[in-house]
Amino acid sequence: MRYTTPLRAISIAVSAALLVACGDTEININEREPVVIENPEHDHDAVNTHGRLVISALDSAYVQVLALPAKTELDSFLVTATPSALYASGDYRYAAVVQRTQDRVNFIDGGLWQEDHADHLHDYEAEPRLMPFQLTQVRPTHFTQAEGQLAVFFDGNSVTGTPAGVAVLTDADIGEDRTDYPELTYDTHQHGAAQPRGEFLISTIRDVNSSTTLPDKVGLYHQHSEHYDLEQTFTETCPGLHGSAQNHDFIAFGCTDGVLLIAQTGSTFTASKLANSDALTGSMRIGSLGGFHKAEHFVGFAGTSMFAIHPEEGEMVALDWQPGNATAITGYGFAEQGEKFVLLDNTGTLTIFNYHGHDHAGQNAFEFDSKLALNTSANALPTGSRFELAISASDDKVYVTNPITRQLMTIDLHDAEMVSEKPLPYIPGKLVWLGIASPADAHHDH
Repeated sequence: MRYTTPLRAISIAVSAALLVACGDTEININEREPVVIENPEHDHDAVNTHGRLVISALDSAYVQVLALPAKTELDSFLVTATPSALYASGDYRYAAVVQRTQDRVNFIDGGLWQEDHADHLHDYEAEPRLMPFQLTQVRPTHFTQAEGQLAVFFDGNSVTGTPAGVAVLTDADIGEDRTDYPELTYDTHQHGAAQPRGEFLISTIRDVNSSTTLPDKVGLYHQHSEHYDLEQTFTETCPGLHGSAQNHDFIAFGCTDGVLLIAQTGSTFTASKLANSDALTGSMRIGSLGGFHKAEHFVGFAGTSMFAIHPEEGEMVALDWQPGNATAITGYGFAEQGEKFVLLDNTGTLTIFNYHGHDHAGQNAFEFDSKLALNTSANALPTGSRFELAISASDDKVYVTNPITRQLMTIDLHDAEMVSEKPLPYIPGKLVWLGIASPADAHHDH
């Protein structure tokens, strides 16, 4: 059943709930009809190339959309439950509002998109809106965005016997409320991961008799209409598989004994294994990975240890990011079209690397640029909160929330400095950037 409760009917209840959840602050939720802004002469100045932010309130079903660069409120919405995560859709138009334990994903239209008009690219702008499209499979957990696609991995449920599954969506599927998007259904539950590659899907496989929820194999699936068929199970195993990423030529999965690398050449996929480096000792293992389609390297994390992984050279090199007092990483990713790599830790510190690609002329692939201490408060984080990071896909800005001070900060990566702060009337929860990744009139403000 699709979620169709009118926002007008529940706005009073939400406002009352937020008085408690957000520190005695009244927040009004409005419903607006979408209004498209476009110029028939193809003058794109009216279209916002900076993008928009979607931000949730801690311990509340309230979600707000802000217009950049000023971070002014455009609209606010109520979803079913407190969001456990926010992700961007394949082309950054929609925010996937994940409510994992409620088995639900709602979608919010950020209102910025681009169309190919054959002789030119045309940018559009409209008011945000809550979409009728939603997902209601069991335990939506891992979300992977790649080349206009969004793969959603549902873990299933071991108690109820509900098997895992994968849905692969385009922005058109979400916008047109389609039901014929391709899906993969397993025969057992698993805490897995999937990477979409056009008509192919690289997804995990778990033995139904395994004593762990983690898979140990990976399969190549091929789309046929609304489903995927298994075409190949790679012989290389990946015990304790957790974490995955992809770039233009490779797909990577984290394993207890190394990284499983799958290379694609046309419609041919081959697997190899990169063993853990000597810097990974004891029970250390790569448990999360970051990638970018233009970047030659993956970045792997084993706790707070950071590694540069080069698939073609078979290299795994430890990077000293000077963690200081940090005990966890709360956000990371390539930025500025792959020219930077950023990570945010649990002390509220942002570390910036310049990315040069493969080592050349004695220059490291990842060059330490700077470290910004964005939190100066001595107070503890509110229960259940953490510092959150959102990376713009259109310019050199990233955004960080501070739940302690209720601030939303803008950081300019080119100058490595915080350029603005916005006070929030609530404790921030999750955060994601939406917009046009390559605006028709691209520009970078420094």
